[in-house]
Amino acid sequence: MRPDLADPAQRAAYRAELRRVAIGWRLLGFVLVAASAGWLLASDPASPQRRYAWIGMAAGWAVLIGVVIYRARYHKARMAEASPPA
Repeated sequence: MRPDLADPAQRAAYRAELRRVAIGWRLLGFVLVAASAGWLLASDPASPQRRYAWIGMAAGWAVLIGVVIYRARYHKARMAEASPPA
C-alpha cells in the first residue's frame, strides 16, 4: 500500500522505512571508506600498501553509490503501488 505523504504521521513512518532499507550495506560502505581514509592518512606516501587503501576507498564508495541507486528504485516501486480506494 502506497503511503500518503501528505499525512505527517505516514510521511514520518515512510522516512523511517527508507532509513532501514539496505542499512547493512550502507554501514559496510561507510566502514570501508572510513577505514581506508584512516589507512591513507596513517601510511607512508611511498608505501606500496597505499594501493590497497585506495582499492578499499573505491569499493566503499561503490557500495554507497549502489545503496543510493537501490533506495531510489525502492522508493520508485513503492510510490508506483496502487492506493486503496477512498
